[in-house]
Amino acid sequence: MALQVTRGLFRLWLILSVLWIGGVGVVTWYRLPVYEDWGGIPLEQKDEPGPGGTTAPTFNPNEYLTFKVAEERRAAIWFASAVALVPPIFVLALGSALVWAFRGFR
Repeated sequence: MALQVTRGLFRLWLILSVLWIGGVGVVTWYRLPVYEDWGGIPLEQKDEPGPGGTTAPTFNPNEYLTFKVAEERRAAIWFASAVALVPPIFVLALGSALVWAFRGFR
């Protein structure tokens, strides 16, 4: 009898974990920061030689925004991964500890 309860609880945990991870994935997908091209910001400056005759690259805000959004997306994916995986692992550890404890009462 105890083996059937343990097997049933594991299957329940498996189903709920898949649903939880899928739900977190869907919510994260719709909340990811998106880079929208605003048509570009025209750059009026030219690369002019500075002191010493070297040219300094002109600051391009479009490249900066692309990098910033990619950085925010990476952080959001790491956070979502933690939110998706930590609770199921915690519930599995708690459930296996409870099964182990209740088996000791036999």
